[in-house]
Amino acid sequence: MMFSPAVRLAAALSLCAAACGTVQAQSVYAKAGFLGAGIGASYGLSPAVTLRADVTTAGSLSRSGSTSDFDYRGKLRVRQAGGYVDWFPFDNGFRLSVGLQARDARLDADARPRASGTITIGGTTVGFGSEDRADARAKLPTVAPYVGLGWGHNTVQRASKPGFGFIADVGVSLGKPKVDFWVSDSVRAKLDVITGGRAQDQIDRQRDEFQSDVDKLKVLPQAYVGVAYYF
Repeated sequence: MMFSPAVRLAAALSLCAAACGTVQAQSVYAKAGFLGAGIGASYGLSPAVTLRADVTTAGSLSRSGSTSDFDYRGKLRVRQAGGYVDWFPFDNGFRLSVGLQARDARLDADARPRASGTITIGGTTVGFGSEDRADARAKLPTVAPYVGLGWGHNTVQRASKPGFGFIADVGVSLGKPKVDFWVSDSVRAKLDVITGGRAQDQIDRQRDEFQSDVDKLKVLPQAYVGVAYYF
């Protein structure tokens, strides 16, 4: 179900190209890299332009880190479907690519108590036991633009030489993540006692620190290598 947007996108590209009567060559491909592994298909419109669609998933990747006063452990999950236009300025496989990606990309994190059995939320340190929870989620935009460069998918140029070929991509997707941060009632009660009823202020401050920490994900790098079969 997660990859149904990619299936629809690939079908739409196929129908569009067929309707225009301009498809000269095509390929299927597999790739792997920084954000996992994926499969896709490309359709050549001319020696200089190729349309492409693929799906990629990295499953879940463990990640740990900290803000200025808060340690956390979490998992980064990235699954995406993309549609791209490749432009080949030369008579070879070098290309520039632009596109849109539909994705489920998020970082789920929970508090990691320090050796003293405490955590610090928004500058206020409280005891942290097994009944306590402090969790954060950073979610990237569902739809994001992509820009990059790479090699391969020059399907019309390869029409006279069907078979396997090398492909590579380096690029970035763009979009600012949105952060949510919440704590259990037990942690909120402790914060209220220490701060004189200002627990929400400390929670909001910690959320803002997380937002600042994950804002670097608004430019998400992507790098892949793989193999295509041209036919």
